[in-house]
Amino acid sequence: MRISAIRAALPLAALGLVLVGCSGGDTGGTPSPGTTTTAGTTTSEAPPTSTSGASGGSIESLDACETLEGVAATFNLTEIEKTGAQQCDAEFSPTVGVTLKVWPTKGIAEATGAGNQQISDTKVGARDAKLIKKGASDTLCAVAVEVRSSSRVDFIASANASLDEACDAATKLAEAVEPKLPK
Repeated sequence: MRISAIRAALPLAALGLVLVGCSGGDTGGTPSPGTTTTAGTTTSEAPPTSTSGASGGSIESLDACETLEGVAATFNLTEIEKTGAQQCDAEFSPTVGVTLKVWPTKGIAEATGAGNQQISDTKVGARDAKLIKKGASDTLCAVAVEVRSSSRVDFIASANASLDEACDAATKLAEAVEPKLPK
């Protein structure tokens, strides 16, 4: 089981990190526009917010694959491939696959895992972030970096055998990309 198995699991891991706020029963209150997730793609009924960055762009226009290509030489990323709306995968090493996922309408408060996750608050540059260990498997790690209170970028890594290896890759990728994110 080489990197192909890891790459196959990454889109599911990205989906697992967004499965939040689901509960049964009526909670009362007034319905409001929300976001739905189906088969790894996210659609929003709420109007998008514009978050201009240092590059003059916005979170909505941030291209996940272009962003990975921008740091590819630093990490020798290979096999960069678009795998969903605002989502891109790459091979970080022969044993680690990574995903960059842009969430224009989900903040870091909504970043969780699915199961036995270990979540801690952290910083990436000057930005608030969450480190999510074991998000969807024992060797999956994610760093969710806040762009605004209602938007984030996830850096997800899955390794063949080591959670530490996955967290190291996700953290290094987040630190390299953070200065390029919209402010």
